[in-house]
Amino acid sequence: MNPVITIAKKEYLDAIKNKLFLILALFLMALTVISIIVASFDFQSKVADYNISVQILKIVGKAAEIPPTPEFYPLTMLRGVIDYLEIIGAIIGIILGYLSIAKEKGKKTLQLILSRPLKRSAIISGKIVGNSLLLLTVLLIVGVFIYFISWGLGKVIFLPVEFLKLIFILFLSYLYMLFFYSLSSSLSISIKSLPNALIIILAIWLIIVLIIPQIGDTMDPDNQIPGGFFQSMHIAKLQEKEILAKFSTYETTRNALEEISLTKRYERTSFALLGIKPEYNGKNIGLIFHDEWKNISWQLGCLIAVLLFQYIVLLNKNFILGGD
Repeated sequence: MNPVITIAKKEYLDAIKNKLFLILALFLMALTVISIIVASFDFQSKVADYNISVQILKIVGKAAEIPPTPEFYPLTMLRGVIDYLEIIGAIIGIILGYLSIAKEKGKKTLQLILSRPLKRSAIISGKIVGNSLLLLTVLLIVGVFIYFISWGLGKVIFLPVEFLKLIFILFLSYLYMLFFYSLSSSLSISIKSLPNALIIILAIWLIIVLIIPQIGDTMDPDNQIPGGFFQSMHIAKLQEKEILAKFSTYETTRNALEEISLTKRYERTSFALLGIKPEYNGKNIGLIFHDEWKNISWQLGCLIAVLLFQYIVLLNKNFILGGD
C-alpha cells in the first residue's frame, strides 16, 4: 500500500479515538446546532410579528399601509456558526497538530519510522492527508446539521446559489482549520519541549483569533452602536467617507491590525458570502470573489507558507532527533 495512504489512515483512526478531539468536535457541533435553532426560531418570530401586523392593519382599515414583505436571506442565520468555527475550529486544528507529533515524540516512534526505507516527505504528507480528511469530516457533519436543521425548523430551502455559497464557506473553514493544524504540528516538531510548544501555539492562537480582531473591532467607531454609528446618525455613505478621510492615520492603523489577522480575513470573506454585509445580499459568487480576492489570497498564502515550513522542519535531522 502507498506509504502516504497508510500513514493517513493511521492518523485518521488515531485521532477519532482521542477523547479530547471528540469532545471538541462534539462541542463544535452542539454549538452549531444551538446557533441554528436559535436563529430559526428568531426568523419564525419575525415572520409571525409581520403577519400579526398585517392582520391588525387590515382590521383597522389601513390595508394600504401594509409594509412590503421583508426579504429574508437564510445564510445570515449562520453568523454564529462562523464565530464558533473561528474559535473552536482553530482549537481543533491546533489539538490535531499537537497530538499528531506528541504521540510520536512520547513513544519515540518518529525515529523508528525514519529508520525504514521511507521518505520524510511521505511521512508529513500522510499526516497532512489523514488529518485534513478528518477536518473535512467534521465540517461535512456541520454542513449536514446546517442544512437539515434550517430545513426542519426554519422551513428554509436553500436556493442553488445559496447552497454553493455554503459549500465555499465550508471550504474556507477547512483551509482555516488546516492552517492551525499545520502551524501546530510544525512548532511541535521544531520545539524540543512539548509543553513549551503548546504554550507558544496557544499564545499565537490567542493573538491571531482573539486579540487582534478584538482590537480592530474596538477601534472601529461604527461598531460601538448596534446597527452602526453612521447609520444610527443617518449619515450618508459619501459623508461617512469624508468623515473617515479626516482620520486616515487612525483608520490605516486599525485596518493594518485587522489585515494581519488570518481570522479577520476569513471572517470578512465568510460574512460577504453569508450576506452579513448587506451590500452582498443577493449578489452572485463571482462578484463576491472579485471583491474578496485579497482576503482569500492572504488565507491561501498563509496556508502554503506554513505547509512549506512543515516540510522544511521535518527535513531537518536535528528537529526530529529532539535537538535544538
